[in-house]
Amino acid sequence: MRSKIPTHQLDHSFSKFEGGNSHIVIADFDDQSKIFDRQYPHRHNYYEIFILQESSGVHYIDFEAYPFSGAVIFLTAPEQVHQLMRDKGGYGYSIQFEEDFFNKNSDADTGLFSHFLFDHFQAHPVISINETELNKLKTLLSLSLEEYKTDRMGCSSLISAYVRIILMEILRIRKEQFQEHHLQVGPQQQQLLRFKQLLNAQFSSKHEVQDYAEQLKITPRQLNALCKQFLDKQASQVIKDRILLETKRLITINTLSIKEIGYELGFEDSAYFSRFFKQGTGMTAQEFKKSIIKTPV
Repeated sequence: MRSKIPTHQLDHSFSKFEGGNSHIVIADFDDQSKIFDRQYPHRHNYYEIFILQESSGVHYIDFEAYPFSGAVIFLTAPEQVHQLMRDKGGYGYSIQFEEDFFNKNSDADTGLFSHFLFDHFQAHPVISINETELNKLKTLLSLSLEEYKTDRMGCSSLISAYVRIILMEILRIRKEQFQEHHLQVGPQQQQLLRFKQLLNAQFSSKHEVQDYAEQLKITPRQLNALCKQFLDKQASQVIKDRILLETKRLITINTLSIKEIGYELGFEDSAYFSRFFKQGTGMTAQEFKKSIIKTPV
């Protein structure tokens, strides 16, 4: 496949190492005097926390528009197609890290960070924050950055700990702001996390609720109830939404035909796949392609 949209790699030359293989990059910036041209659509191969102290504009993430004004947190995950359009510069911070940051920390809280904060299914990738919340995050970020700029013994472990605390603080802000009292560790949340992990790995080959229920060792009815409780959707709709999202990404970033995209996603009947896409989006693949040419991703 030939990608039309660039994928930014984490610059390991600026990263700190945790245990020899976990890369974390922390930076602050001040571009308040600049006026920006439209940023181009792109993707990352890493997670990013991007905090602006004062700015305004629109962040397009996976074909959804998120207007913002004032202090704001952006949370983006690997492979998400996004485009940040700021009306003016600002002051802020960026933290970038790779998947192994979550994999190396096996505690339940760390699982929640990846599960909720960077989740494709129920995410709030743009979170406005008040002055109190901003000041608390700035204190943590300043401590993180101070440690990041040193080479003292144990600095990488401290940096990793600071990033976890920052993630926990952002999760707390999100829970309170969106009244998401269900965001807590428990057997059902772990089961939902496992379903999402399976779906992200297998959506191109497994399209039925039964496929995932069997692997979770529960019934399709139980999986539907789980999704309805936490996502307010049937499990079948969650599966369809994930396939539709990938279809949109492939239409946007590759030179494949709709027939080839369907085949990539496990649909042997191109006519059925075309109907599947139109039923899910309200437009044909060609209409969708034309719409993203006219508007940002």
